[in-house]
Amino acid sequence: MSIGNKSLTGFDRRTFMKNAGVAALAGAGGVATISQSASAQESSISIPRLAGGKYDFDTPYNRVGSDCARWDSPPLRYPEGTFKYGMGVASMDFECAPCITEALQDRVKHHNWGYLSSTEGLRNGILRWNGEHHGLDLSPDAVTISDGVYPGMIAAMRAFVPRGNKLLLSTPAYSGFYSMARAANVEIVDSEMEYKNGRYEINWEDLEAKMTPDVRAMIVCNPQNPTGNVWTEEELLRVGRLCLEHNIIVLSDEIHADVIRSGYKFTPFGRLPDEAVVNNSLTFTAISKTFNLAGMKNAYYYSKSPIMLGRVNKHHRAELSTLGVVANEAAYNEGWDWFQQANSYMDENHTYIENYVKQNMPTVGYVRNEGTYMTFLDFTKTMETIGAKEQHRAHDKASPEHYFQDWLVHNSGVYLNPGSDYGSGGAGHMRMNIASSRLVIRDVLEAMAGAVNKA
Repeated sequence: MSIGNKSLTGFDRRTFMKNAGVAALAGAGGVATISQSASAQESSISIPRLAGGKYDFDTPYNRVGSDCARWDSPPLRYPEGTFKYGMGVASMDFECAPCITEALQDRVKHHNWGYLSSTEGLRNGILRWNGEHHGLDLSPDAVTISDGVYPGMIAAMRAFVPRGNKLLLSTPAYSGFYSMARAANVEIVDSEMEYKNGRYEINWEDLEAKMTPDVRAMIVCNPQNPTGNVWTEEELLRVGRLCLEHNIIVLSDEIHADVIRSGYKFTPFGRLPDEAVVNNSLTFTAISKTFNLAGMKNAYYYSKSPIMLGRVNKHHRAELSTLGVVANEAAYNEGWDWFQQANSYMDENHTYIENYVKQNMPTVGYVRNEGTYMTFLDFTKTMETIGAKEQHRAHDKASPEHYFQDWLVHNSGVYLNPGSDYGSGGAGHMRMNIASSRLVIRDVLEAMAGAVNKA
């Protein structure tokens, strides 16, 4: 079986990468050989495109051995060599947009790394990106540049949630929110969503019941990680008005804002048609997911309320790197074409996975994502079959999902993230990163199906 002109028979991504040493790049006439790609990488800083002006996302790019969290961390847990596929950590496997590499290489030609004099170009890129792609009109003084979403969110928690008070969160949701809350010495209260008709929905009765006087802020994750919800304007307005009524500040995490599937529309919280709701919020975001720039430590937050912004700024300090600014500025200014193609490819990956799971893994539940490049798979039946609830205690694992994580690696080589890490509602589920070559996705699915169907 093949996709395009690339054979899937016997494809082992890790072996491929180790043998390749570098990424195989696509030339104008088709797929280059490994030796060709090595010379191409040495002699050029641009990524060749396929005919018709399209980038090649099919050819796996070598990340193994680069101290990569997604591919180099799991083997440390499985030294016996059972690990093959890192489908957990939320980073893309694609080679980054050429404009980013070109800008970095150009800056490296200047051999001095003193303090930056200005981030005006970066700020202008942020404002233009939001205006052009999200219909959001931001003034320069409404934006605070940060070195990550974490520092900004933690500063906001310290500003608005006094010690002994709490944060509210619709779950399952990004595990990092719990880490942020611990750093800010506050507690998170989960409001578990309901799974209805193939989509996660907010349990409005439960959400409002948990808006007690000691809850001072609510995190809105849009799009929702890991469930993939792209919240509608109506849903966001309802959340915002409830928070306003109960004196709760909204902290909107929109780091996946650009990764939206075809047929869905992203609505920034800061663009809602209710000024009071908007002024009761701050938004935290970046293009680190859009362009796989997590290691470049660059983000920002904004608020239409100068008072709210000022309160957070008192607790915040950014430590930006020169190369991080250069990379992000290049992406804002020149990266849109690359991202559009990458996003379309990932959208097709979602469809491919959905069809494969439904046709070949009848015991696995699939949730149709509306955004993000994660998918949240329901392995409840498999976990019951292998006795994960009993086995996790016997093997001193944190949860049945953590036991299943190990079981899946040992039986298929595939490493996924345990659903229990994402709060209430994550039981029985595992999060899978789909931002990889479809060749890799195919091998991953075949390996998982082989393990699950034999369980």
